[in-house]
Amino acid sequence: MLTGELTTHREEQWVVAAGARDSYQLPIALHEADLLRAFLTDFYAPLDCRAAGFVCSLLPRTLADKFKRRYSSELPSRLVTSRPGVFLKTRNHAQWMEYNQMLGERAGEVAANYGCGIVSYAHVATGAFEKAAGLPKVLVQMQPHPASVRNTLREDELLPDLQEGETTNELRWPQSVFDTLCHEPQLADRSIVASNYTRRTLMAGGIDDESITVVPYGVDLDFFTPGSPNMGAFRLLFVGQPVRQKGLHYLLEAWNRLKLPNAELHVVARSGRSNAVLSRYSDKFIFHEDLDWTSLREEYRRADLVCLPSLSEGFGLVTLESLACGTPVLASDAAGSSELLEQGQDGFVIPAADLPSLVVALESAYSDRPRLREMRAAARRKAERFPWSRFREGIRVAVGRAVLTATS
Repeated sequence: MLTGELTTHREEQWVVAAGARDSYQLPIALHEADLLRAFLTDFYAPLDCRAAGFVCSLLPRTLADKFKRRYSSELPSRLVTSRPGVFLKTRNHAQWMEYNQMLGERAGEVAANYGCGIVSYAHVATGAFEKAAGLPKVLVQMQPHPASVRNTLREDELLPDLQEGETTNELRWPQSVFDTLCHEPQLADRSIVASNYTRRTLMAGGIDDESITVVPYGVDLDFFTPGSPNMGAFRLLFVGQPVRQKGLHYLLEAWNRLKLPNAELHVVARSGRSNAVLSRYSDKFIFHEDLDWTSLREEYRRADLVCLPSLSEGFGLVTLESLACGTPVLASDAAGSSELLEQGQDGFVIPAADLPSLVVALESAYSDRPRLREMRAAARRKAERFPWSRFREGIRVAVGRAVLTATS
């Protein structure tokens, strides 16, 4: 836990601009300290209102679950302003930056009207900070610096013929968008990142180390809990988007080369099998599309090992969710959450974009399942060190520092 650090003055108020990231822990952190003036987002389900709760109860379960993910009982809807037009229009990848800019500008206008400081996630922050000139500004940069990600993707030589279709990434952004998001951290008085990996990418992008605070993510320890160990076929699990940045093509190629008997690779993603990477290896894994939270938890519990072979990852919440369920994690050193793992104790860390190392690590894990089961208790203990309350405390400390930075 963070102790002895500067905290905000209670009279200081903040406007927060973000989507549904991190289960709303960012605005909740400020609300707990009576520091939240308003939270602006694309869509928030006001399920604390009787009418909205009644409507939600009539929806099909899958749709109701999606609405529930857009609400937290710890964040009263009276503090939230939704911009549903932005929510709908950002589904169009060609327009996502334009409408993120609009959401940010609206948040900046609200902050300026109230004379509040402003906290904003990356991609929304440029518009917000430009409208809130002279006020304290905090950037939550949970992704690595865009220039770092672009360089990583350019250097990746494995299966170059596999393209990601309409999926946007730093290689496919219009140059104007790329330049804007590279400059965005320069507009903030302070940046919050989830890992030292992301911190290093910001420093390489010209951001002063003293203005960056590392606040690792947390996890819901009451929901993500251990289950009974899997006694059937060896189960390897990947959770994430099937895009090059996540390194799934490395995992699928490694699994294809190993051809392990009595072993299954399970892939959980939101995208369907039309994805080029998934289509190439369609007969090598078992696919689960857009699982609800309960089903996802069951996949973590059933797995012998979760693999996060990212090429560039600001954190990787999958790691903490898996550890909380008692399942060790194999992660690349380009996944920020790998910094939490103790080699051979609760997980394994290998070099990113290193196919031979991944093959060796997977074969070793497969060959020693008793060891993986012995690691389950240590995995859970590691997760218990990172409750969401720790993340919220870190957010409040970092935001407090921004007040002095902006006024010094």
